[in-house]
Amino acid sequence: MKKMKVMMMLMFFGMVMVLVACSSDETGTSEKESSKKGPSYTLRYGHQHTETEPYHAAALKWAEKVEEKTKGDLKIEVYPNGQLGPDEDMLEQMRAGTNLASLSDPARLGDYVNEFQVFYAPYFLRTLDEIKKLQDSEVVGKWESKLEDEHKLKVLSFGYVQGYRNVFANKKGTSPEEFKGFEIRTAGSPIWQASINSLGSTAVSVPYGEVYNALQSGLVDGAELPYAAAYDFNIHEVADYIMETKHIYQMNFLVISAPWFNDLPKEYQDILVEEANNAGFEISEEIAKKEKEYKQGLIDKGMEIIPADKMDLKAFEQSGSKVYDNFKLKEARDAIFKELGK
Repeated sequence: MKKMKVMMMLMFFGMVMVLVACSSDETGTSEKESSKKGPSYTLRYGHQHTETEPYHAAALKWAEKVEEKTKGDLKIEVYPNGQLGPDEDMLEQMRAGTNLASLSDPARLGDYVNEFQVFYAPYFLRTLDEIKKLQDSEVVGKWESKLEDEHKLKVLSFGYVQGYRNVFANKKGTSPEEFKGFEIRTAGSPIWQASINSLGSTAVSVPYGEVYNALQSGLVDGAELPYAAAYDFNIHEVADYIMETKHIYQMNFLVISAPWFNDLPKEYQDILVEEANNAGFEISEEIAKKEKEYKQGLIDKGMEIIPADKMDLKAFEQSGSKVYDNFKLKEARDAIFKELGK
């Protein structure tokens, strides 16, 4: 009897151990899973470019490096094709402290701090090296501080360079005089439109995603774009000529909500800025190297090119000088030129 009780107790103890083990196995996994937390910080990054354009690749690279360096604690979600709305709407959301960043342009930032517009005035900057030299610019730094202090927008980088903007059209000309009557698609900001009007043409505001249809339908005679964007748009299907006006050397600003950024740990702030610059300049170098390839690709597809040395660039530049006066940008231009030794 005593032996039987001992056996029963051993059997009972064994069953308990099995149950505990099973419970431990089942709940242990869930406890481990529950202990796995997601990122402490999530940043949504929206831009207007397609998934096939270089800037989207740069965005993915930035997100990858930031997540890697923060060990997954800061995650960047990338939304192309304007999925998060127009640039203007995103900027206002950032000012309200939303976990949002976007690739914006100097024209839009000029709505907050006028001096930023100088970057899109005609024939201002000319090379990627000039933009690199301005990374430590005291002048630009003051504009950035004003943007952050007064408008709650933080500049992470302005190393996103698309290169020269040229005119792709169904009419051709080589001077401001010959450009009269040309209706050229551009963005809606005043500085951009003024710069295009200074070429002798008439600026027409059309959303970026509708450039192809606007040319195809004859709504406009042409569009002004960098080579990479023109190639991505298959511009050769709806335009016959490339005119190398080189009127704007296009660069963009990666901006973020200043309140949200300033709440991050200092280490994460540094990582965001460092990797934003790395991704930007890396893709800018790549775009610069591929510009000849994009140009030749469009020529091979049937477009006729009027190269820069056949365009009256001096006349275009002289015509564009009045933009600096009209937008009160002469002082900003001269300050930057002084830093660059121009």
